Amino acid sequence: MKKRKKRLTNSEHRELSMAAVLAAAEFLFVTQGYTGTTTERIGEFAGLTKGSVYFYYGTKEGVLLALLNRVQANVLIPYVQLLRDESCTPVERMRRLLERTGKIALEHPGSMLLPIVVSLEAEAGSEPARRVAAGYNRLAEEIRKVLELGQASGAFRSDLSSGDMAGIIIASADGMMLECLRQNHRMGVHRLVRALQAVIISGLQFASESPRDIEVAEGPSVIEVLRSNLKNHK
Repeated sequence: MKKRKKRLTNSEHRELSMAAVLAAAEFLFVTQGYTGTTTERIGEFAGLTKGSVYFYYGTKEGVLLALLNRVQANVLIPYVQLLRDESCTPVERMRRLLERTGKIALEHPGSMLLPIVVSLEAEAGSEPARRVAAGYNRLAEEIRKVLELGQASGAFRSDLSSGDMAGIIIASADGMMLECLRQNHRMGVHRLVRALQAVIISGLQFASESPRDIEVAEGPSVIEVLRSNLKNHK
């Protein structure tokens, strides 16, 4: 005799529907961009109506904010906990940070890529843009503190700014994720992390040759340059 399928409670149905919306939105935001994704498309990918998306999250931005909460849980909090682990040396903390990056890349690639999408597409001053900027700033500060501990103990080079090195580490991790997306890497992530770890750790520790300054004056911001180009072509 065929077993009757268990009927979902309203609470279970709601939970599954909300999870389906987030999975659909994460896929679309990462692969097609936030601006290029409509609420109707999210509903279609989730197997729901556009009205259901509005019902559960209010707006497309509401869906994005829910996903950013997941980014904080999957990425930022584990990173901060690892970087603050005083039982590990600064070198060990940086090594573990890069290893964790590879683990998160395999388990939660959307959570790694979504902040990049928001950085490029979210309207300046919007809540998603503020949240992502705050997350990057917090991570940079935590990395900077570890680098300064290493510089003070002689474990890390001191001829470079800890803030600049923190920025490069974050940018390198973001770049690795973009390379994974561009080449559709998944199982190959471990190789990219291995290379990233070797380059970053050795670069932090050894200063066999001092970097040469590029002889250019401090320039405007990226946005200022783009805005200037826009004006010049009107």
